[in-house]
Amino acid sequence: MTQRREAVVVTDSFGDWTPITVHLTGEISARDRTAPYKGSMFAAYPGDIVFSKIGARSGAIGMLPAEIAKAVVTPEFPVFTADPARLDGEFVKLVLRTGGFIEALRRKASGTSGRKRITPEAFQDLRIPLPPLPEQQAIVAAWRAALDKAASLELEAAETEAKAAEAFETALGFAPPTPLPDRPVFVANFKDIDRWSHEGILRRLVDGGTTHTSPFPMVQLGDVIGDLENGWSPNCLSRPAEPGEWGVLKLGAVSFGTFDENENKALPKHLKPRPHLEVNRSGFAGGSNS
Repeated sequence: MTQRREAVVVTDSFGDWTPITVHLTGEISARDRTAPYKGSMFAAYPGDIVFSKIGARSGAIGMLPAEIAKAVVTPEFPVFTADPARLDGEFVKLVLRTGGFIEALRRKASGTSGRKRITPEAFQDLRIPLPPLPEQQAIVAAWRAALDKAASLELEAAETEAKAAEAFETALGFAPPTPLPDRPVFVANFKDIDRWSHEGILRRLVDGGTTHTSPFPMVQLGDVIGDLENGWSPNCLSRPAEPGEWGVLKLGAVSFGTFDENENKALPKHLKPRPHLEVNRSGFAGGSNS
């Protein structure tokens, strides 16, 4: 790779040049700035590799996207071009984002502890695997295909989950929620705001507080759950419960309808939970899986 050091000279504004920033995710975006930088400025073009001297060891390294035709950076963001006869641009972009390469960048950082930087020379001194150009392109193609497949599976899973939720609500006698309109920005009355939730506001505007009837008897939740009480905090062990011990439910063990028993703590054998706090997987009753 070769460092691009093409100077950019502007006066009162950037003109058709776009100031950019490199995020820790590797994404490169336009910076919200109109006044030119006071010091030296350099050019970057689509396909160039740009990194932050300070942030590169944390992932701030990426490829300038095609939608930014002419980018301008300060000396804190070195710009490199790849030899097209030896390196595929997308391939090197992927290599530079791997954990092994980021770790190598960390080892190359120099300076004070709080402001360590990666110099252009240190960057060029790093080593990467270099398959033949056709194999690089095949690797990139396989990577893209895998991402496309993953996106398709995620979409299919979301549709299946939505249908399952709709079937569950229908079985209970509740009509499925009305699909929300695509309205990222809108005006709503202050009284209609539901806990400052964008979705809640739209739901209230669309549904208008519609109520539904269920074919099953409606009961008060407190009549079927039992007594709840807070305030008892035993000295727990920081590990999951073993046979014969009592498990203590941690808040972090329950998330988005799932339960991870490995996140629980253990109550020492000589202590026993209060009866009204005992819960197991089959309901609110005594049991070793409390």
